[in-house]
Amino acid sequence: MRRVAGALMLGALAGTAHAADPGITDKEIKIGEVLPLTGPVSFAGEAHYLGTKVALAEANATGGVAGRKVVAVTEDDGYVPARAFQAAQKLLAEGVFAVTGTSGTSHLNAMMPLFIEQKVLTIVSINPAEQAYNPVKKNIFVIGTDYGNALYAVVKYAVEKLGKKDARFGVIYQDDDFGANNLLGYQRAVKDFGLKNVLEIPYKRGQKDFSAEMLRVQNENVGFIASGGIIAENVAIFKEAKKLGLKDLRVGTVWTAHLPIVQQLSGEAGDGYYTADYMADLSDADAAPFVEVAKKYLSADEMKKVNRYTMASYSGASILIQSMRACEKDLTRDCVIGQLESGKKFSVNGATAPFGFSPSKHFSDSPVRVLQNDFKNARFVRVPE
Repeated sequence: MRRVAGALMLGALAGTAHAADPGITDKEIKIGEVLPLTGPVSFAGEAHYLGTKVALAEANATGGVAGRKVVAVTEDDGYVPARAFQAAQKLLAEGVFAVTGTSGTSHLNAMMPLFIEQKVLTIVSINPAEQAYNPVKKNIFVIGTDYGNALYAVVKYAVEKLGKKDARFGVIYQDDDFGANNLLGYQRAVKDFGLKNVLEIPYKRGQKDFSAEMLRVQNENVGFIASGGIIAENVAIFKEAKKLGLKDLRVGTVWTAHLPIVQQLSGEAGDGYYTADYMADLSDADAAPFVEVAKKYLSADEMKKVNRYTMASYSGASILIQSMRACEKDLTRDCVIGQLESGKKFSVNGATAPFGFSPSKHFSDSPVRVLQNDFKNARFVRVPE
């Protein structure tokens, strides 16, 4: 278990806690997180943890909320759904005002009945799972967009900007809910743009070898392949393409490839691949305000772990704090929910575009931007629109 708190609180006690809502004392407001701090995607959990740390430190340096310091208690689920459920039980038994870390899709699905039953205000920012916002749940808000929208965006870019309208298209996708979402976005693009769809190849989760799949890509003379992989799968696809000498092949991905670890592991084989994300790249001018804040509260070693998941987490914690501050005279979950779904746009220091919610829409459905991997300069460059 980790406990996060920012700089010392400034300002006097203000507002009165609602006795019915847990996680609030005279001195602090406690929020909870369940994250994969160990296991195969610990890089995402660690990055998310740092985003919350920055948001809370920033808030506490300017008086906290209602004169109270905002702290976070973080539980590690090891990326195991059963552990996520147990961690959520522990947090709720201890008492938290809100939850801002929800691990992966299966993990959130395991925890969500608890959050709904106990009416825990929940901000989902690490994984915009459709189950969390469709249908609307009164106490759950989701930041992001659909994976299908991201893959649609890169295919659209290939058609409109890369001159691939008459090329042969294909998709490689994971055989699960994540992959199905990617496939739907790809198929929607194929229909909308009248593309030559010659390959739709599923793969099993955890697959390591993609030589057979990429040989089919070569044999079908595919000009653009949509990759619905996560980390190792994308890396393997890039490397197989290079091994086969597919110099004219272009690859588009979703934001699971908008990560330094994918960039580093794929090396020169991945140079130039495209990815779509609703979070800015750290090198983007839009993200400069966020980077400045992060450097203020994180060490040099911690900054090396910062990535798009840090910005996503910061966004979630930031809008929670902004909404709590608007409720300082009536600091209850109901009041904060009312602020979140008021329709106003929240700004989060350029980590992503301003966004808001409404009573009938608890999903930000944030606009995506297409980025290109610039391996030589270790960055992702936003392409011209």
